[in-house]
Amino acid sequence: MRDRCIYCRSEGEAFVPNLGGWVCREHFMRYFYKRVSRVLRRLGRGRSVLVGVSGGKDSVAALYATADLSERYSLRVAGLMIDMGLNPECLEVYSEALEDLGVEGYLIRLEDLGMRIPRDPRAACLVCGTVTRYLLNRAARELGFEYAATGHNLDDMAYFAINNLITHNVWYLRYLDSVTPPVPGAKTVGRVRPLFWVGDSDSANFVRLRGARSCVTKCPHEGVDKQAVIKPLVARLVELWPQSEVNLVGSLRELARRAGLTADGGGDFRFCSRCGYPSRTEVCSFCRLAESMGGSVPERLPVVRVG
Repeated sequence: MRDRCIYCRSEGEAFVPNLGGWVCREHFMRYFYKRVSRVLRRLGRGRSVLVGVSGGKDSVAALYATADLSERYSLRVAGLMIDMGLNPECLEVYSEALEDLGVEGYLIRLEDLGMRIPRDPRAACLVCGTVTRYLLNRAARELGFEYAATGHNLDDMAYFAINNLITHNVWYLRYLDSVTPPVPGAKTVGRVRPLFWVGDSDSANFVRLRGARSCVTKCPHEGVDKQAVIKPLVARLVELWPQSEVNLVGSLRELARRAGLTADGGGDFRFCSRCGYPSRTEVCSFCRLAESMGGSVPERLPVVRVG
């Protein structure tokens, strides 16, 4: 049952867990854009951002919100879809978003690299994550963008923080931030998470109230890891104490900074002997994956202009 807006007492259109109440459409959009602006202002004016778009609600929300605020911060915004071949509807969603926003768009088909997503759930998640991180960073560099944006939201950040705490990977908390700077010497563009301060349901409500469309089909392998346990626990905390998730992420981010854990790209870099991009081993994980599938890594990615 809907309640009244906590700000103006008009009819509520969206429940915001981190506020603990309903808000009308006008106040929801203000809330959402304010939280995204909190991230984008850290970039500075005149930056270029390539938004990775899967077609799901989070990446669609990230593209729309960043594009909607691009004039305020003088941003050059474009989209990139990495087509895994899982859901044809997602490409339609992406094309519609590009047309609606009037922004440039790009597409990389995994099959053009001779690669595919495995059927085994655990292997699929590993491959999907490796492929997405590598291609988004490399495509951004080859297309001349300073930053790559992803649709990771506050719920994802809370899971990321808790997961690294319980697995004793405190070092990874250096990446618990909304913006990380480019490291040209390491062939790494900057990273930005426009949805860092908004939750999962906020993304869904934004897409709905913005009149956008997203893929309704979830990843076929969702729910096979610790997310299926940790995220419901965090949701219960937010239900009891609305500010708990924001405070959790903010506090751990502050602790990481005070401990000197920052993603500043310092130190020596090692590069893959195949593609020349950063790697912890002689051959990077992406190139190993490509070779194991009989694929290849070209000198320049097969990026197609769309929209």
